[in-house]
Amino acid sequence: MKNFGIMFGKEIKEFLRTYKVFVVPGLFLLFGFTSPIITKVLPSLLSSLAEEINFVLPEMTWVDSYGQFFKNLNQMGILAIILTTMGTIAEERNRGISQLVLTKPVPRTSYVLAKYAANFLPIAFTTVLAFFATWFYTDVLFPDTVFLNGLGATGVYIAYLAVILALVILASAMTKSAIAAGGLTVLGLIILNLLPLFSKALSKYSPAVLADYIYQVAGGTAASGDVWGAIACAAGTVIILLTTASLVFSRKEL
Repeated sequence: MKNFGIMFGKEIKEFLRTYKVFVVPGLFLLFGFTSPIITKVLPSLLSSLAEEINFVLPEMTWVDSYGQFFKNLNQMGILAIILTTMGTIAEERNRGISQLVLTKPVPRTSYVLAKYAANFLPIAFTTVLAFFATWFYTDVLFPDTVFLNGLGATGVYIAYLAVILALVILASAMTKSAIAAGGLTVLGLIILNLLPLFSKALSKYSPAVLADYIYQVAGGTAASGDVWGAIACAAGTVIILLTTASLVFSRKEL
């Protein structure tokens, strides 16, 4: 695609020069290193409370360690991604930067796709690094840790992340306000999470159910056909969202 490589290089350099290079990667790596440790020490911290209420705490395993890691990524990680990327296009339009960039022979589709790729690839790479940190400490702290389960769950999470980031890019292309883009993203996530309620097929293959499949893959209980079907639907959703973002942005005044 014309000038995509140039735009992608520009966006990567911008990513590395701004706070984004510290916030999301730093947070993900923090979760990677601390999740197994928290899982290991949590029963000891809660033991006295459990004795007072006659509750027996279950023994933590490597599955719980993986679960804690992905729980953190699904909550604080997703929030951090939305907050750091919601102004990706909106803020540049608001400050007139996109107008300067697009006066050159740069197609708006290339502009949108470069924004997406330059945010997605570093975050996906950091997610893999964070998983390796979690796997290493989980393997040290818990017996019989299964590497491939965690790696597969990481792949499912990245597919889920791809959809969310595409939704953020679409929201950012629709407005000149980062706050408004964040609000539209949250609204989109709510709608996305409601879709599985409407049919049995959506409850299996909607991109939203990837959030549940992450834990099932980590624990080795997932139905592989359902997971791959949801990943395929997620890929289609990303294409639709980015195509829509390009069409919307092409009709916007800079």
